[in-house]
Amino acid sequence: MKKKFTVFIAVVIMLSLVFTGCSTATPDTTPADKVFKVGINNFGQANFFARIGKASLEDQITKNGGEVIATVNADVPGRVTSIENMISQNVDAIIIQEGDITQLEPVLLEAKKKGIIIGSMGAGDAEFVDVFIESNESDMGAEAAKQMVEAIGGKGKIVEIYNEAGSMIRARRAAMHEVISEYPEIEIVAGFTYAWPDFFPDGKAKMEAVLQANPGQISAVFATFDGVGLAAVQAIREAGLTDEIIVVGVDGDPEAYKEMAKPDSPFIATLAQDPDTMARTLVDNMFELLRGNKISERHIYTPAILITKDNIPEE
Repeated sequence: MKKKFTVFIAVVIMLSLVFTGCSTATPDTTPADKVFKVGINNFGQANFFARIGKASLEDQITKNGGEVIATVNADVPGRVTSIENMISQNVDAIIIQEGDITQLEPVLLEAKKKGIIIGSMGAGDAEFVDVFIESNESDMGAEAAKQMVEAIGGKGKIVEIYNEAGSMIRARRAAMHEVISEYPEIEIVAGFTYAWPDFFPDGKAKMEAVLQANPGQISAVFATFDGVGLAAVQAIREAGLTDEIIVVGVDGDPEAYKEMAKPDSPFIATLAQDPDTMARTLVDNMFELLRGNKISERHIYTPAILITKDNIPEE
């Protein structure tokens, strides 16, 4: 009788496991209706790429059902503090837009230890980054440089405008140097670092100083982004040198298009990025990772389009 009772109990336990869906299995720790919290740290809002990128990141996070914590810092200590605050608020992911993500490595490694997904939009790559999206910065810098070289006939004195704080700016500048290394009659006679975020008045004043120091000598300006190219153009126009100096840039800023459309504009070319598509693509891929899915590519490139005076967009 005791043996039959033992067998009966065993059968009851087995049936219980079957009808309860084997409740001894490890439960899913991520509920289907979980609202993922995503922090964004933007390097500034002074230029077109930054403004469109930030707005599109926020919008796409919301469309994915997420919660946004958005911050803007133009200095590394400020960025670190913002990221520390995001970690304390238990974010599920952090996106770094522009600047140099490697400067934030210690605090982002702390985030990684807590299982936080890290994304980079135009801020450079690192081993701790889970998904990185960019236009091909080197290709854009090289194409802008080629347009400049062609416009000045492969010879002349040029000015470069840059800021080493941005990984994308360094890549564009390095590509330009590589291109002009093939042209011994091209010489960089001046270069300066623009201020951030107050680049326009700073860039204009510094360009004016360069023109005064090199009267009648400058043939071209290589601007690592359109905003400082526009600042240089204003200095060139006020000096009455629009027929003597050309300017090239990168970004596809609508303000650059307006300038390029002017008959006397020295701004001849830019490489147009698509920050809206970049931001939305990054967010969608990040949410795939947050939901436990795999993504096809960790490093994603988006195409840039060469814009000259012949194909300026209507809007």
